[in-house]
Amino acid sequence: MATFLCRTRGDSLPQGKPRVYFTCHPGDFDPTFHRICEDLFRCQDCAVYYTEDMTQSIPEEDKETDLGRMNLFVIPVSLKLLTSPSRAMDEDFAYAKKAHIPVLPILLEPGLDPIYARPDKFGELQYLNPAASDATAIAYEEKLKKFLESVLVSSETATRIRAAFDAYIFLSYRKKDRKYANELMRLIHQKREFRDIAIWYDEFLTPGESFRENISRMMKNSKLFALLVTPSLLEKPEGKPNFVMGTEYPEAKKAGMDILPAEMVSTDRRALESYFQGIPECTDPYNEEAFRQRLLETLQRVAVEENDCDPEHNFLIGLAYLEGIDVETDRQRGLELITLAAQGELPEAMKKLYTMYKQGLGIPLDFQKAAYWCEKLANYRERTLGAEHIDTLATLNNLALIYNTLGDYRSALDTTQKVYLLLSKQFGKDHPDTLSAFSNFAMSCCSVGAYQQALELQLEIYHTACRVLSPEHPDTLTYMNNLGYTYNSLGRHQDARELLEKQYALRCRVLGSEHPETLISLNNLASTHCNLGNYDKALALFEQAYVLQCKHTGQEHPETLTTLQNISVAHSNLGNYEKALATVEQAYACICRVLGPEHPLALVFLENLASTHSDLGNHSKALALKQNVYDLRCKLLGPEHPDTLTALSKLALMCGKLGDYQREAELEEDVLALRQKLLGPEHPDTLTAMNNLALTYYKLEDYQREAALEEVLLPLRRKVLGSKHPDTLSVISNLALTYYALEDYQKEASLEDELLVLRQEILGPEHPDTLTIMNNLALTYYELGEYQKELALEEPLYALRCKVLGPEHPDTVAVLVNLAATYSSLKEFEKALPLKERAYQIRCKILGPEDPKTLTALASLAIAYGNLGNYQKEAELEETVYRLRTKVLGPDDPKTITSLSNLAVTYRDLGEYRKALTLMQQVYERRCAVLGEDHASTRKALTRISKFREKLRDATTT
Repeated sequence: MATFLCRTRGDSLPQGKPRVYFTCHPGDFDPTFHRICEDLFRCQDCAVYYTEDMTQSIPEEDKETDLGRMNLFVIPVSLKLLTSPSRAMDEDFAYAKKAHIPVLPILLEPGLDPIYARPDKFGELQYLNPAASDATAIAYEEKLKKFLESVLVSSETATRIRAAFDAYIFLSYRKKDRKYANELMRLIHQKREFRDIAIWYDEFLTPGESFRENISRMMKNSKLFALLVTPSLLEKPEGKPNFVMGTEYPEAKKAGMDILPAEMVSTDRRALESYFQGIPECTDPYNEEAFRQRLLETLQRVAVEENDCDPEHNFLIGLAYLEGIDVETDRQRGLELITLAAQGELPEAMKKLYTMYKQGLGIPLDFQKAAYWCEKLANYRERTLGAEHIDTLATLNNLALIYNTLGDYRSALDTTQKVYLLLSKQFGKDHPDTLSAFSNFAMSCCSVGAYQQALELQLEIYHTACRVLSPEHPDTLTYMNNLGYTYNSLGRHQDARELLEKQYALRCRVLGSEHPETLISLNNLASTHCNLGNYDKALALFEQAYVLQCKHTGQEHPETLTTLQNISVAHSNLGNYEKALATVEQAYACICRVLGPEHPLALVFLENLASTHSDLGNHSKALALKQNVYDLRCKLLGPEHPDTLTALSKLALMCGKLGDYQREAELEEDVLALRQKLLGPEHPDTLTAMNNLALTYYKLEDYQREAALEEVLLPLRRKVLGSKHPDTLSVISNLALTYYALEDYQKEASLEDELLVLRQEILGPEHPDTLTIMNNLALTYYELGEYQKELALEEPLYALRCKVLGPEHPDTVAVLVNLAATYSSLKEFEKALPLKERAYQIRCKILGPEDPKTLTALASLAIAYGNLGNYQKEAELEETVYRLRTKVLGPDDPKTITSLSNLAVTYRDLGEYRKALTLMQQVYERRCAVLGEDHASTRKALTRISKFREKLRDATTT
């Protein structure tokens, strides 16, 4: 059995004080214990319990009676603690987690985060760092004080709790019997009428002379002396009466107290009467009715009242059971009583439940219940204190944080807006607290997709902060970061880059180039370069940040691993898929080791691993990984959480990559319905789901349903994101393609004309995306037969592509071919011929003379000569095309047969009808064999044979 010792402020008595248990690696005790005790005593009047031997285990049967009554575990964290076996980590901390007892880790050394954050260590549990060097951070002592206030009961509250009890029972027992003491307290309190009776006992400390005065006082204030009877009560250590026999029992007799012996273990009655003069008959606590009657008889002078209608009384007694204040620790009963008090609208109880559920103090974490009680408290305070009271505003701030944790961004938006308006009214717009609330409101606008509104707000916040706080103030730099995030969300990546470069430079100057906040700025800047397509620059910045993070926080720190994952994404963007895969596999394996495979960050890494496999064409592997992510998010967050729906959307996309478009559509229909329900019809995530579903309908060739969705989506994206946002332009482009598929070329042309103007304005006239839409619009004019409009686009397009891409780039040659075709459509055959000759020469040079695309260009050139009446040249070229296509594609390839048909027609134009007829008969026979007699091309060949015969007959007759 481990012997517990205790330290208190000013060496005062520990009875009645909050119980803090100190445990550590044995090698850390001497340098830390006294210093940490003094830190605790400055902030709270508590009792710090510890064992003299930090290596000796606490027996399992004693943990509930010893450790289970502690209100808080304090553990100094060193490299020794994290890397070598110790009771502190292997037993004490494990027990605290299991029993939901709050734990406060105190960091002793820098650079421990990577090991500290491992799931088999402290995971996500927040620590305090006495040596934190950040001048902008809240001081260690202030953080410690706030933490202790949220966990431990103050002396004032403890006094109120003790005043709430109906009566006190003095429990006398041998220390070796404390397991039975806990059991006896439970048996007493399980009866409703005795619930509010406190039981005083000496909290399992080895008693000494210093406790005599306190024992006498408690006996005087107690209504009953309960004697816990077991054979150990008869023992005489070293031949002397034990403390109960020699001190406590005689004191009770002297004071004239009612004595109730409770026989927990059968004990020799004669020996009891011999050592305990005048001892009454023992009662059996396990005989429930008899024990109840004996207690009622003994306590008949105590007014045992029903107090369930008094919320404050229920709250205080609930705290007593929750914290083990003069009763056994019974967290479930404590929770029930505090809940009853909260239902009676006691604000203290509502606040306590919010804190308990939010932090997992004595109970499992439950953010839904935390939000419920925070809402109740906010409504109560607004009704009783007024909307502008500081307590009301603090509660509303807490409520907004809980809404964000739950993914309820719309409620968070309404709440942050309300706080901001109230603070503006009370303190003015320039007050730092108002600015902070204004920033929370702006970020909530981002969360619901109102990026335009967020941008306007954040510009105002940033300029106000520069004026009121200074451009280099830490809060101003945070507001800069938020503004950059919003620029990126709106697709204004160039604006984001300029702002984040400025912020990075300021943080380098103010905090230093290797400060954690500076490295966050560096990562954000790198991500923005990714958004701009500057992948080489992004990779270099990510690698720079990674080297510095490895140096300062270690290779296994989650932030370091996040940067490593970003490096893998940059490699993917550059097409270095093998390197990307190796990098993300390294990052994922490490994050699983550090945080566990079910941690949200590990799931992000797993999604990136799946995407990299997909880039490499391993779609089945990617599908299995994305299914795993979705299943884990369902398990951890629930099927309707925004992150779960994102995972489902990515799973649907993978189904599409494997060609299962029907399954993709079914999943995306589910995502859209849930996002509309949870986020509303205008949230960007809802619009993304609508866009994804429309694209899947396109894959299914269900163009009518696609058009119906995109026609709804386009005005919504214009409203939410603005007409110039990349996502808006993407919908315009997609809808234009849908109209093309529906052969509604007029609507297609209208959209592409709008899109061309926007891309010229946003990206400039020479950007590849601008040139692409210019090309698409020209092709649409071709379909409409508006060849002059087509020509007006293709001539400058060809010049721009020559300038931007070079005259021999495939996209440039494609425009050259289209331009030649447009001249042909306008009957300007003289202009078409040199263009087709140039296209053929370039393809010969780049692709070779036998490439199928080269042969297509040669066939088009042959037609150009025919258009000018040079049928002899046309026939020569077509013979070459036919010969090479036969060689490259085979005699039965449709393109080879088409070449033979064109050659037959040219011989007809040359008047060589017999030769033309012979070739066309070959065309017919091959099309019959390849396509069948009923195919349109076969019937067309048969018709031409008939006409060629007529021409031959007429020529012969002549």
